Amino acid sequence: MKRTFTVVGLGAFGSTVARELSRLGNDVLCIDMNAERVNEIADDVTQAVVADARNEDTLRDLGVHESDAVVVAIGEDLEANILVTLTVKNMPKPEVWAKALNHNHHRILHKLGADHIVHPEHEMGMRLAHAMMYPEVVDYISLGHDVFTVEVRASEKIAGQTIAAMKLEENDVRLLLVKHQRDILTPPPADYVFRLGDQLVLAGMLQNLRNISVYL
Repeated sequence: MKRTFTVVGLGAFGSTVARELSRLGNDVLCIDMNAERVNEIADDVTQAVVADARNEDTLRDLGVHESDAVVVAIGEDLEANILVTLTVKNMPKPEVWAKALNHNHHRILHKLGADHIVHPEHEMGMRLAHAMMYPEVVDYISLGHDVFTVEVRASEKIAGQTIAAMKLEENDVRLLLVKHQRDILTPPPADYVFRLGDQLVLAGMLQNLRNISVYL
């Protein structure tokens, strides 16, 4: 479904979000005070404007109040980030996704009522560390309270073996699905024999998932 988004701040994070939202078929308005950044993204989004997003009248003139969601991606200016978040939160319609620079900034954004607060540098650092420690992990999602779903790729360790070899039950981990090429097995039968490159989606507590990593 086509939606309308505004991205304020066109650094590496903001411009990536804007381009991907546009690629997914949405209307995307981009705002930044840096003309060079605006010009770089102008051909990739619906509209890109050089403007001061701290001015509420400017935002309303651009129709930001009609957006389904606004991404406050300002990273260099803490005061501007907070002011834009506050201004957009006072608009009745848009959902606010705000970039936090640190823990204290996160607390301020939370107090302002930001609907979603993201830490892109922290999250990317976490993903990089996990990828270095567990190279078989393709992706993961935190479900809160140390519960994760993890997508892993079957290695030579498990290829040719069945689910029993993963010691799932004794570690309280669930195998949600197995994808082999274009086939998806959900849940896979107990006698399924893993093949090299199969993609597995597992769910469980982080420590339990770590425990079974030796079998993958």
